[in-house]
Amino acid sequence: MNFKHINTTEFHLWTDVLHAKTLSCQAQNPWDRGSYVRWCIITGWTVLEMVFRQVLNDESIGYRFKEDVDRAIKNLGLPSFNWGEGIWQRILALKDTRKNFVHTNLEQNKLFLDTSVAIDYVKGIQDGILEIHKYTRTPIPQWILYDDDRGWDDGSESGIHILIERQGATKEDPQSIIVSYIYKGKEYPTEVLPANSDYLKTVTDMITNFRSPITGIKVYQEGKVIFETTLQMRGSFEYHL
Repeated sequence: MNFKHINTTEFHLWTDVLHAKTLSCQAQNPWDRGSYVRWCIITGWTVLEMVFRQVLNDESIGYRFKEDVDRAIKNLGLPSFNWGEGIWQRILALKDTRKNFVHTNLEQNKLFLDTSVAIDYVKGIQDGILEIHKYTRTPIPQWILYDDDRGWDDGSESGIHILIERQGATKEDPQSIIVSYIYKGKEYPTEVLPANSDYLKTVTDMITNFRSPITGIKVYQEGKVIFETTLQMRGSFEYHL
């Protein structure tokens, strides 16, 4: 799995949903499995509501979801939904599923949910968010396309930190550009670039493709920091506001 730079609340909660789904698959007993499935459902619906509020420009969408969405759609001058079929009917079913675990006194035997419930629920939330963006012709956020999570963190500290010198540049040359990352509180130089290189491309590639939960990147030249950024990636041990 590639770690992603989590830069919005919606994205953060979506990683919670994916994590809960994966844990439900890994759970060894029905008690844990049911807990993770319910977590997946409750947080999944929260993400969908947040996205609908944002896309439809209406922060009041919530408890009366169907009526609230109808009003927001009308205010935007868009055609109304047909809630009786397709993805819109499915979204109402997702809402009812979530309601069962929030506002209803369920019998205990209904709390032992199968992993398939979480898998189907996540797919429904994902499809619903994709559809509302298509319907309103607004840009689809990249994070909703992610559906991977590693599950349990084994706490391993192992790993190999490699320094790559590009195009003849050396770390001894003060004009060279040195790119470092922060991992578990320690800084590791990882690439040495020639002077006047496009180091921002290297930084962007690291954020996109790095396979460990790094918490920051620093770029040096002549012993001075010329660029610095803080990252929030699921699995990192540091949290920055």
